[in-house]
Amino acid sequence: MHLFSFIPIPTFIMSSEIHQYIDSQTSIRKERLLSLRTWLIDTFPGVRESMKYKMPTYQLDENWISFASQKNHISIYLCRPDSLNELKKKFPSLLFGKTCLNVRDKDSFPFKAIQSSIRSVLKPKTKLRIPNEKAESRRKSISKKLFETKSAYRKK
Repeated sequence: MHLFSFIPIPTFIMSSEIHQYIDSQTSIRKERLLSLRTWLIDTFPGVRESMKYKMPTYQLDENWISFASQKNHISIYLCRPDSLNELKKKFPSLLFGKTCLNVRDKDSFPFKAIQSSIRSVLKPKTKLRIPNEKAESRRKSISKKLFETKSAYRKK
């Protein structure tokens, strides 16, 4: 979609606070934070972006993640401590807190693994309901009984 046929309309505009926060970082941190933010916005269209506790925070329903730039590393905070278990197994050299992952500037950035952990935290509440045969046949029999009851009542 374009505005005035030549200016593309951004799908999600970054707030000035978050823009200043990310822009004030060193080049490696800026690159990591921007890639993380861009992926979050593209992957979770209903996510709310805000600054909380002086950190960019992304919230979907009651679940959230935040990231912060510390002295020697980037911290990624997740609302659930169990979501870091796989990262702890795969990357024992990284630093972990109870609910956060700390990635030092000199360490490689395990973006795919971080994405997987964030997906497990920010997954939507609604679950895909796949009916099984037993439940489907039960639903049909209940509907049939209800229809028969209504028909019998109308005849009286």
